[in-house]
Amino acid sequence: MASHMVTRRVILGATAALPLARPGLPRAQGAATTWTAYTYSASAQQTAYKGLEALVQQVEQATKGTLKIRPNVGGSLPINTQNITQATGDGLLQLSDDGFFVGAIPVGGVLRLPMLITSLEEAERAGAAVRPFIERAYKRRGCVLLAQYWYPPQVIWSTRPIASLGDLRGQKMRVTSPEQSEFVRRFGGTAITIGAPEVPSALQSGTVDGVLTASVGGGRLWHDLLKANYRLAVNYFDAFFIANDEAFAELPRATQDILRHEAEVAARNITKEHFRDEEEVTRQLAAGGITVTEAKPEDVALGRERIASFWEEWGKRQQSDSREALAAARRALGR
Repeated sequence: MASHMVTRRVILGATAALPLARPGLPRAQGAATTWTAYTYSASAQQTAYKGLEALVQQVEQATKGTLKIRPNVGGSLPINTQNITQATGDGLLQLSDDGFFVGAIPVGGVLRLPMLITSLEEAERAGAAVRPFIERAYKRRGCVLLAQYWYPPQVIWSTRPIASLGDLRGQKMRVTSPEQSEFVRRFGGTAITIGAPEVPSALQSGTVDGVLTASVGGGRLWHDLLKANYRLAVNYFDAFFIANDEAFAELPRATQDILRHEAEVAARNITKEHFRDEEEVTRQLAAGGITVTEAKPEDVALGRERIASFWEEWGKRQQSDSREALAAARRALGR
């Protein structure tokens, strides 16, 4: 067993820094390997799910059908989206699109810290600095990190009027991380963490009053349940394509290379489409009746002033790898 684990570590380590040049096709391997893939995305119309579909199609084509992957939309399997990391590490899933990973991968919270990242360029710079820490955390969970993609800023949406940070007081907001929770609490709101498939019923029942999300994410998905959007950028939301490490290690090397390559391609395409569509989708939602208010400069300054101390507090509560990751991100960002 020990020698087997060493061999697997060598294989995984050797593939970690592969170039993005398209790998060659593997030779036919006989019977096809079939994987199950799952995502946190609650709709097949979302860009992220379409990106997953494109990924699995390209992999099947590039491997000449020797690796087939069946994608499943969020909520279609009896796996809570917050448990995708564990389900993948346990081998219930072989490939996943993991967006609610912070509970299992706390170091990933660095990139969700409120108002630390202010642009896509900064997000990618900080992401590159923190990625080695996140890769190691996923490996400890039995997963291989394949690629990362980004959404536009998470802004504030509600079923109630909201046109300033002060309007957060007393509202119950669905959040996607403990870091978002802290921001909501510091402005008098109540934070509730639930997966995307549960959001519509929570909004309808009044379990939550609103959400933090991008227009191209939950804004587009739940627009018929929301009334107002305050466009203060609280933080950026990222997601990872991951694979079960044992299933990945059993693939031929050429197939591993193809999977890594196609995951990176899909991730880049998802990010580009998200940012390209954000303004247009926001305009469409405003035309459809949602009250859209641009962030007030004084609210941006107040938000950063009130939450900046939390970055240091967050680091002190974490394990050493998270503290080191935070330091790496702040060096990369110059803050």
